[in-house]
Amino acid sequence: METNDIYVKLLQRLNYPNLTSEYLLAIMRRLITPEEGRLLLELPAEPADLAQKLDLHEDTIRRKLQELMEKGVIIGTSKGPRLVRDVIQFHDASLSSSEKWVDTELLEMWKGLYEAELFPFMKTISSIPVDSYVQNVRVVPAWKAIERSPNISVAELRPEENLRELIRGADVIAVIPCTCRRSLRRCNAKLECCVQFNRGAEYAIGRGAGRKISADEAMAIFKEAEEAGLVHTWPFAASSRLNEICNCCIDCCILLDGGIKFGTIGRTLERSHLRADVNQEICNGCQDCVERCFFEAIEMKRTSSAKKLKATVDVDKCFGCGVCAVACDLRAIRMKLHQP
Repeated sequence: METNDIYVKLLQRLNYPNLTSEYLLAIMRRLITPEEGRLLLELPAEPADLAQKLDLHEDTIRRKLQELMEKGVIIGTSKGPRLVRDVIQFHDASLSSSEKWVDTELLEMWKGLYEAELFPFMKTISSIPVDSYVQNVRVVPAWKAIERSPNISVAELRPEENLRELIRGADVIAVIPCTCRRSLRRCNAKLECCVQFNRGAEYAIGRGAGRKISADEAMAIFKEAEEAGLVHTWPFAASSRLNEICNCCIDCCILLDGGIKFGTIGRTLERSHLRADVNQEICNGCQDCVERCFFEAIEMKRTSSAKKLKATVDVDKCFGCGVCAVACDLRAIRMKLHQP
């Protein structure tokens, strides 16, 4: 098999629409040798079967598979190791790898792919029929916003939106670098803030990409992220398996950046079941909440009872992330349950 054919076949396995993408092909060549590519095309398979098929020693196969896992090229499954399932998983796995495998050149390669191909793709989502798109990422409300909303009982929260209980229910927890922020580098938000759970955490720890942490440490990371104005998101939430909660900024997140700029964010990001609500008698018009809101759901408007402009929430635009409530020192904003 020709070398170029190997990489094209790998691209096909990732279901990437552009099989001539010079950006993605360059990333693959950077991380995968032609010999490793041939091995990857045989997956999923157990090391013993691979050794027999490729006429290599089983120990050699195991070492190579471990190295490919450390690079973020393969993941483990019940059927044995396999190639990452798509470009997004490839992006996240490779860019969360240890510094041994991630250098400036690789970061620039991923940045180039994002700007040239992934970012424009978010615009095309607008052409997908409304009844056929999938919201595969969910907003998880800021815990401090819940604490500042005495009108909400914790018992009223849906299980997938109770951050504290999600953390407590995890068997294993790890923290890894934010993959989007690591490559795009458009802001100064904390880098080590993506929290992995259960199988996701085991994968991160097993390949040297993640640092094992306690439930209390995870909660501290989330609270620090909330104070910094980052939004908690749960990728692949439709599967109901908690593997990861990200702390996203609007500058670097590959979902929020294009989705918000092109007006397609509602097609991929599922809102929480909470909405922000402003007590305009307390609001002093500081506009901190306006600056914090990624979704442009808060405007300053004049009310009949006050000379100053007051914050007003458009519930149709609000995603229920709660970062506005975290920023409001006067506690003029609280979250409320929302019934569509």
